[in-house]
Formats: sequence, structure tokens, C-alpha cells
Amino acid sequence: MYNPFNSGSTRLTANGVVGVSGKPVRVYSVTVMSGGTAGKSALYNGTAISGTPYIWAAGTANTSQTTNFEGGVLFPSGCYADIDTVGSNTSSLLVEFSMQI
Repeated sequence: MYNPFNSGSTRLTANGVVGVSGKPVRVYSVTVMSGGTAGKSALYNGTAISGTPYIWAAGTANTSQTTNFEGGVLFPSGCYADIDTVGSNTSSLLVEFSMQI
């Protein structure tokens, strides 16, 4: 269920948790900001990169690239972001989300 009091966005410049660690999160969009080469980022179901990868987001060199998910993607065990997968060039990741109750 959507809870308007537990929604928002977070900007990550290093790997980290989206929302509250281990709690269900619904992700509505991901924006990858890239440096000189296209960045790649991943969102995992869980609290670390050992979780199941649900989303791979690719950027465009020297700009941002937004991917929207109509209705959102549910991460039932929490959402962990790896903002610079495989040595790519992601400078930041913006994630719009809501916590699920």
C-alpha cells in the first residue's frame, strides 16, 4: 500500500540503501548522472549487492538519463543501490521511491 508520508527521493554518490534498510520499497524512477563516459548502476532487492538485481540503469556520457517505472517496481526486502557497477562513470544516482506498509 502507498504511504504518502514515507515517499520522496534520495541522491546517492556512493553505494547505499534506498529508504529504510530491509523494508519494502517501491521505486518509481531512477536518474543516472554520468561523467565523461556512460555510467551504469544497479538496484538490488535486499540490503547489499548480494541481493537479487532487479534494475540495471544505464546513463549517457556527460548528462543524466532517467528511467521511469509506471506503477513502480517493488523491492520486498529493501532496495540497495550500486551506483557505479563494473567500473563505470556514474557521479550520482537519484531514486524516487515510496516505503510500503
